[in-house]
Amino acid sequence: MLIDKMYKMMETLALINSTLDEGKLLHLIMKAIKEVMEAEASSLMLLDPNTNELYFSTVEGGSEQVKEIRIRADQGIAGHVMQTGKPLIVNDVSKSEFFLKTVDQKTSFQTRSILCVPLLSRNKTVGILEALNKKGGKDFNEEDLKLFTAFSNQVSVAIDNARLYDMAFYDGLTKIFVRRYVEAWLETEYARVKRYNTDLSLVFFDIDHFKKINDTYGHQAGDFVLKELAATVKDMIRQADIFGRYGGEEFLVCLPETKVEKALYSAERLRKAVEEKEFIYDGKRILVTISLGVASFRQMPEDKVSRFIKDADDALYFSKEHGRNRVTLHGQEKKLKKAA
Repeated sequence: MLIDKMYKMMETLALINSTLDEGKLLHLIMKAIKEVMEAEASSLMLLDPNTNELYFSTVEGGSEQVKEIRIRADQGIAGHVMQTGKPLIVNDVSKSEFFLKTVDQKTSFQTRSILCVPLLSRNKTVGILEALNKKGGKDFNEEDLKLFTAFSNQVSVAIDNARLYDMAFYDGLTKIFVRRYVEAWLETEYARVKRYNTDLSLVFFDIDHFKKINDTYGHQAGDFVLKELAATVKDMIRQADIFGRYGGEEFLVCLPETKVEKALYSAERLRKAVEEKEFIYDGKRILVTISLGVASFRQMPEDKVSRFIKDADDALYFSKEHGRNRVTLHGQEKKLKKAA
């Protein structure tokens, strides 16, 4: 029986180490714990260092309501394990001095037994892994504890790797790609586009009067606007599109296999969506608009990708200099200047 569990754990770890998406990773971990430990439910609690509270980050089985609950880092069985850094088996929670009844009371889940181990990162306890209620009314035993502790050690490495990946490729505030990732992707894609003479379009945009937003409402409001805007755009673009924060309030959307007409349509959709979105911060509505520049490889096949990005940037600059909250196609600005 133990050997079966070990094989299952090894299969799960292989699967866990194949993904660097932290959300998917945590879901896999919770599902695996529930299955391998033959538990009715599993949970991952993480420490919020700002409040010194534990919160339920990911759960499998039980009630999702538990995610609304926070407990002090010295409360309950989880808090005890957090403080001592030592794993714990409690097969009858009604006899435990540490058991916190309020969690069950708020979720209507009935906890009978808990297998609880610390999640360590660089020798620091950063969270707690729990397996709840062994199926068939059985008790958790020392073999379960050894297996669960070994599992926890590997899980912490996988989570660390996922977070390092996030830090390398994703902007911490907006959770979209960082500039260096976008530029690296563009270098590769641009070589392919030039070779096969296919389509690639860029939409470069930034937030109008962003400094005024910071000055009027504060930098936290500015951060809120950046996060909300990024989430809005991310929801509107295709899965194949690459969206990144280029710097400050500047953003770049790369549209592979996209003709200029479609790119202009997409840019206008983004402009309108941001203009119509309600940005409410601290009870106040913040008016947010963006200026956009579009460049198309077919329209202007530059030798270097840096020149291609500059084409989109030049078009953006024209939009900003001529009224803001508008879309300009590179090349079109010269015609507009002549007409003026």
